[in-house]
Order: sequence, then structure tokens, then C-alpha cells
Amino acid sequence: MRILGRLASTLGWTVLVALVLGATGLALRWAWVSVAPTAPDAPHLEQKRRYLSELPAVDPKRAPNVVVVLFDDLGYGDLSMHGNRLIETPRIDRAAAEGLRMDHFHSASPVCTPSRAALLTGRYPPRTRTDRHVFFPDASPVGRARRVLGWANELPADEITLAEVLGSAGYATGMVGKWHLGDRAGFRPRDFGFDSWFGVLFSNDMVPLDLYRDDEVIEADGRAPGRFGQGERDEQAPLGPGGIDQTRLTERYTEEAIAFIEANRERPFFLYLAHTFPHVPHYPSSEQAGRSRGGRYGDVVADLDRSTGAVLDTLARLGLAERTAIFITSDNGADYGGSPGALRGRKGEILDGGQRVPMILHWPGRVAAGRTSEQPAMNVDLFPTVLAWAGLPLPGDRVIDGVDLSPVLLEGGALPDRALYYYPVLDTLPGAVRVGAFKYLAQTGDVGRDRAHLTRTDLDNEAHDLGMLHPEVAGRLAARLDEMRDRVADNPRGWR
Repeated sequence: MRILGRLASTLGWTVLVALVLGATGLALRWAWVSVAPTAPDAPHLEQKRRYLSELPAVDPKRAPNVVVVLFDDLGYGDLSMHGNRLIETPRIDRAAAEGLRMDHFHSASPVCTPSRAALLTGRYPPRTRTDRHVFFPDASPVGRARRVLGWANELPADEITLAEVLGSAGYATGMVGKWHLGDRAGFRPRDFGFDSWFGVLFSNDMVPLDLYRDDEVIEADGRAPGRFGQGERDEQAPLGPGGIDQTRLTERYTEEAIAFIEANRERPFFLYLAHTFPHVPHYPSSEQAGRSRGGRYGDVVADLDRSTGAVLDTLARLGLAERTAIFITSDNGADYGGSPGALRGRKGEILDGGQRVPMILHWPGRVAAGRTSEQPAMNVDLFPTVLAWAGLPLPGDRVIDGVDLSPVLLEGGALPDRALYYYPVLDTLPGAVRVGAFKYLAQTGDVGRDRAHLTRTDLDNEAHDLGMLHPEVAGRLAARLDEMRDRVADNPRGWR
């Protein structure tokens, strides 16, 4: 009481009571939100259920198989086809030579969780409540802090994923690899349309890094989350107490992917192969370690290259290559172990180095070999594109930000100019827009020189501001960015 009296005399009883009540409320909220999942929007959850239940069955003789190979943090400049002179990626390069390479393809975010949500739903980060950086283990301080702040820590149940749509229409759906869209029961891959799953919930620097088969932990990590939900990045010690051997993770993912393809060869299937690497820490296989001129990072990329080749070889061996569209891409730009090539920026930034990523479509007989496209596109486009190929309608109760890329991918044509929006980390509103070759940043983020910036992405790496040379373009793009900001602010989830 004596301490309270002194505080009251210093602060005043009103201020003191307010502080105590605020701290008590925060403590209660901390305890509550640690067990409270993100509440779905009830009307749209019902709309989702109705949409999925009313989907027509696909024609198994005409519906293409779809494989998405997604690397984690693979940079635009990490592939030899994009000029890397230290790392060799012959199988990925060959896939590009036999198919279509898109040189202006972007992730929807410069970090993992929002980009993966966008790929699976066709929607920008605010729509899916993934616009506040990445998700963390629920048991970690950061996971709890996200809930205290009112941020989601799992993909809301009202979102519709590509797996849910295809599975409802008759596809076999399988996921292998890293999820990173929520760790609690009810928000894992099999809760969002995947018939089977083999992999991990988070990035390989987060703990516990348990290995799952479907909903069961088959190899437990044994470590408790650290201060930020992460573990030590000790690349010399890939095993935690009772943990998984990360040097074999790419190999095991590949084996599971091949097994899924073989088991479902007689029906349409969707395989989402979401690799853990080359995210840090880096654990190359024992066969590859020390062999790449690109060092440990190059070793890991070489493992991924061989994995991609093994999947392609399996499709060819089973006579499925011409029935299977395989996308090869990355969730965002290079981290500091990798290369953005000649692009400016890296992972975490909305400069092109953070969001322009490799993209290959390999589909013999449907995609002409050796084509290169400079059409601007984004991973939100995969959702409407694949649904169009399967002959399935889009959901009508929500904004789908992606567009059908068929004219570009299958016909070698072009799309009308459309706007691509870039969302900075920890921001709910877009910070940049691209239309055609021009990209406009509302702010560069440069200390002391933070200002609007217009560039031509076909001629420059965002080094030179062309705003005074093209004031009408800068004004037009600034207006489009402001318009999108207003729309997102008024309707962040994009409900209709």
C-alpha cells in the first residue's frame, strides 16, 4: 500500500487506476487470446460451404493434373538460367527450355506466410488476414503477441483454397512440405482441402519443428520455442533433441511427392510440393555437401534442382507429362544467403528483388517449348488460372485478385494492362503498384530520402526515379494506388 500511495502521489489516483486496469485487461487478454483462434466471418463461411458443395465434378479425361513446386526464399538470381555462375541448376533450366519461362512473375508478398496464402486463395494479403508478417508458433511469445494485437496467426476458416476447390470437384489433393499458415488443430493442411500431408508447420528456423504425416507427429523436435519462437541456426547440428534430420528433408519430400503421383496416376490430382529450403539454416544432403561452387547455399539449391528433376522424370515415366501442368516458383525473393540477380532489394522489401521470383510452366503438348514471357503476373493468378483449366467457376462472394493467365501461358498472347499491387511487411495497405513496365512506389524507405519513385522495370532495376520524365504516368499510378488503398481500407477482406 505504501508503494501504491507513492505512485498515486506521483501520477494521481485516476492515472494509476487506469494503468492498473489496463495492465489487468492486457494480462487477461494475453491469457484468453493464447487459446482463441481467428474467428471466421460466419456468412462467408456458409457461402464457402455452399460454393464447394455445388461445384460440378470435373471430367477426369480432360481435367489436367496440376503440380506446384514452391521453393522457400529462392532468389531470382539463384538459377543458372538467370545468370548465376556459381550455382548450377540443370534440371530446372531444362524444364524452362522445354516450357515457358516468365521473367516478370511476382510473389504477392516479400515474406512467406502472406505469399503462400495468396497462391492458394488468389487473394492479396489483407483479404486473408496475413498482412502482418509471418505466423509464429502459437506457444511462442510472438505467436501470443500477435493475438494480443488482434492479428491473425492462422489462415481464417472462411478462406477458400485451391485444394478445397479441386478436391470438391473430384481431384486427389496432396501436400508435401512446409505449411506456415497456422499450427493449431483445425487450421492445418487437411483442414483446407488436402487429402494428405507430409511435412512441417513452419520455417526450419522455428521450433518445435515437428514432422507430420497428416495430423500426427511422426518425429518430434523436442525443443521449446525461444524468445521469438525460433531456435539456434546451427548448421553444424541439424538435429534438435529427438528432432528431424534436415539434411534428408528435401530427399524425403521428393519421395513423398513421387509416391503421391504414383498412387493417383489414374485420376486428376493436385500436388503442392512446398519445399523447406533454401530458407536458413541451410542443410544440404550428405551426397551434395561441399560440392557446389556456391557454397552451402549452392549445395541446398542443387538438392532442390535434383528433386525437381525427379518429379519431372516420374511424370514422364508414368506417361503423365502431357496431362500435367507443373509450375516451378518461389514464395518470395532471396534472403541474404541467395541472390536477387541484377534486381534491387531482397526478401522483406517490396522492391523487385523481394518479390520478382522465378516462374516456369512445364506442360508438354500444351505449352510451346523455349518460350519466354515478360508479361507482368503474380502468384495470385494461379488460383483463377487452374480453376479455368479445370472448368470450375470462381467463388462469387469475395474478390479474387488474380486473373486467368491462359492467354499468356497457353496461347503466347498478352493480357490487357492490369495493376499489380505490392504490400509492405506489417502494413495493411499497398505501398507500390505496377502497370505494364512502370512501377510506382509511394515511398522508397530510404533514410533521409524517403519519397515517391517511378521506374521502368524493363529497362532499370529501380535505381532511377523517372517521375519528372513521365509525370503523367506517375500521377496516373499514384491515383490507382490511392484508389486501391481506399478500397482495402473500406473492405479489407474483399467481401461482396
